[in-house]
Order: sequence, then C-alpha cells, then structure tokens
Amino acid sequence: MQPISLILLVHQEAGIIERAVADFHKKVISKIPGSEFIVSEDGSTDGTKDILLRIKEQYYLTLHMGDKRKGYTVAFKEALALATKDIIFFSDSDGQHDPNDFWKMYDLIGDYDMVIGWKKTRHDGLARLYLSKAFNAIISFGFSVPLHDSNCGFRLMKKEVVDFLLSENWHLRHCIGAELAIRAHRRGFRVTEVEVSHETRRFGTSRSLPVKKLPLIIVHILSGLFKLKRDNKKSLTHTDGNGRFWV
Repeated sequence: MQPISLILLVHQEAGIIERAVADFHKKVISKIPGSEFIVSEDGSTDGTKDILLRIKEQYYLTLHMGDKRKGYTVAFKEALALATKDIIFFSDSDGQHDPNDFWKMYDLIGDYDMVIGWKKTRHDGLARLYLSKAFNAIISFGFSVPLHDSNCGFRLMKKEVVDFLLSENWHLRHCIGAELAIRAHRRGFRVTEVEVSHETRRFGTSRSLPVKKLPLIIVHILSGLFKLKRDNKKSLTHTDGNGRFWV
C-alpha cells in the first residue's frame, strides 16, 4: 500500500477535533505504514489549539498553526504544500464525513488522479442544498466537468496533481474545491467522484455561507468562474498520445 499524506483543515472545532483526529488515525493512518498526518489549524480561538498540542504526540501529528485567521483557501493551499507523499487525502474536520469512505477513493486512485466525494444524501439546510445544486449545474455545463459535488471537502489526489495546482493562481476564496477540480480536469488529469456518507453536524457551528454576505459572495464566485473560463479560452490546448489534454 502506498503511504499517504492525510490533511485535516481546522478552524474552531474544539468540540469535535480530538474525536475526528482519533477516528481518522484509527480508520486510515494506522492501516497504511509510512503515512503522515497533517493538521492545519487556521487561527482558532475556542481552545482547538490547546487540544491539538495535547494530542500531537499521541497521534504523530504534523501541526501547522496560525495566530490569525487566513481563510479557507489560503489555509488549504498552505496545507497542501506541506504534504510529501505521492497520494494526498484531504478532509474537513467537522465530523460530517466517515473516514471509512476513504477506502472507496483509495481503490480508485490507480485509475484516476483526483477522486472527489459525492454527498448524494446531504444533511444540510434547504437553502444550502439548492445553492449547491445550482452551483454544480454551472460547473457541469459551463466547464464540461460533470460532477454532482465538485466542491466537496473530502477528496484524494495524486501529488502530481497537487504540485500542478499549487503552481496555479487561484481565483476563488469560496468554493475553492470546485476550482481545483476544474483546473485538474482542464489540465488533462483524470477526475472522478464516488458516493460518500454525510452526517448531521453535531458539534460547533456550521460553516455555511453567511446570509448577509451571500449576495457579495455569489458575485465573487461568479466573477471568479468567469476569470477561470477566460483563462481557459486564452490557453492553447494540447493532447498527448493517450488522448489526455491540458491547457
């Protein structure tokens, strides 16, 4: 079995983080010798830092701590840059994903370069469900990336994909997972999705988009997608002998 880099991105998760770390260690890390467990903490003020420092040695964690909040996208990019293994697994740390679903992805990584979780049955509010459905329709028809859950924070990637993505200038501060899927697909990497479970959030506050800021966030996302579409049109498309293409 190939060792992996497992990354958890954490912000204000004092109520769940120890349980999440223990769960991912027991069900994933402990079963793949030589793997590394990276926790990227993004400026928490609720005691999350103290918990991570206390359990660091127990679970052999590589901790990346932040004094101030950088935001999801910046923290995500910094976390990916820390990974050293050829296979990189990323998950949100809110306790809504089952670590056992990792194995569905791991079974596919020989045939694909990026495997994204598809929360077919989601435990979110109606507003978020409708926004997600509309957003994925835009991604599917606007970028020819037929995914049901392109922004899912539960995915497996080969390091060559991550290295390429880190070399790119990202446009989105929100829904960055979808942008990465689009960029990987356009580069010619093989992207697929697999159905994963999704639980109701039991601890902490949901990271759903704030209602008051929602109009500005939607404008930002649409503007970012427009820039991404423009970048793709400006680039030349190449193909290799295997039919893969990149821009």
